[in-house]
Amino acid sequence: MSPHQSPGTPGQRPREALQRVKRSPDVPAPGAAPVRMTPIAAGGTLLWTIALVLAWSFREELAESGREWWVACALCGVGLGVIGTAAMAVMDRRRLARHNGGDRASGTRNDRT
Repeated sequence: MSPHQSPGTPGQRPREALQRVKRSPDVPAPGAAPVRMTPIAAGGTLLWTIALVLAWSFREELAESGREWWVACALCGVGLGVIGTAAMAVMDRRRLARHNGGDRASGTRNDRT
């Protein structure tokens, strides 16, 4: 490789690459993809619930090995997951209302006529 070639552009000098980029039209960055967060938070809460059930069923063995805190950890995960799922449901509802132009959750509309 010659000293004028960059590793990512074989056979092309950095100035040539810069000129090529300058000639290209300005393309705006795409917007964020609208993703509903409630199912993701609910899935995490479900996983913590499964962990709680498993830890609770093996609590004697966990206590013998000094890992009884796993039950408390899973319980905290379930609690925080429930709070997070509720928060994501509110955020998703607000984003949907903003996207549709009115607040459908409260039954009002944003008419400006």
